[in-house]
Amino acid sequence: MIPSFVASLILFIPAFIANPSAVITGGHLIIDGGKTWKGKRIFGDHKTWSGFLGGIIAGTAIGLILNYLFLYFNVQELVFSAYLAPALAMVLTLSLFSMLGDLVGSFIKRRIGRAPGAESLFLDQYPFALFALAFFYIAFLPEARSLFPWEGVIAILVVTPLIHRAVNIIGYKLKMKSVPY
Repeated sequence: MIPSFVASLILFIPAFIANPSAVITGGHLIIDGGKTWKGKRIFGDHKTWSGFLGGIIAGTAIGLILNYLFLYFNVQELVFSAYLAPALAMVLTLSLFSMLGDLVGSFIKRRIGRAPGAESLFLDQYPFALFALAFFYIAFLPEARSLFPWEGVIAILVVTPLIHRAVNIIGYKLKMKSVPY
């Protein structure tokens, strides 16, 4: 039997994958088109449609692959659903709201005067995770409690900055990012 906090971390992989996948697929079609709001950029040049959609697609695809691998190997604690529609809805929700949370973090960073790409401890790491969890709970409340119980949510919140830092260092070393944060 897999401890529930470990299962929650594994089930959260679509959200964990979506966010850094945007770096790999990004760079085309800036979301805010260079527009400003109240004199400041809305999101900045680093937020592109190709990254946003690429992140959603990557997170969703990996989530579905994992779901059906765990189903095949009968690891029920790590299965969203045996049926495609609910499994797709769940991994898509995690991936989509991970990316939307990242946009919200960028929007807030622009409002408080942080430059695009500048490190912001809380805003770089938590909005994607909080949005993904919150909207998953809103959309799938009965299932959310068993897939992401309180100890799983705490594990996700503790591990998120560590994963974020590690992935960014890897991206920097691979020359996919200009900074290691």
